[in-house]
Amino acid sequence: METIVVRVNNKQAFKLFKNLEALNVIKVLRHIPCSQVNTIIKNNTITNRDKRLSEIQSVTKNINIDLTNFHFNRDDANNYD
Repeated sequence: METIVVRVNNKQAFKLFKNLEALNVIKVLRHIPCSQVNTIIKNNTITNRDKRLSEIQSVTKNINIDLTNFHFNRDDANNYD
């Protein structure tokens, strides 16, 4: 079993997680309301990560990769020889 942290940006996505929890697919361990998240951000818990992310995005914003004809081959990806 894995534990992950997810930041949900809209109500539809939040409803999806609630439905998955109702189906016993996932278990929501902790729900942090938006007001508390803003407090965490103000206390510099997340700002360093956001700063790094914005720097990475500024460097990579002009890099475009065309995946129009790309087809993922699962058998080839699982071939470790």
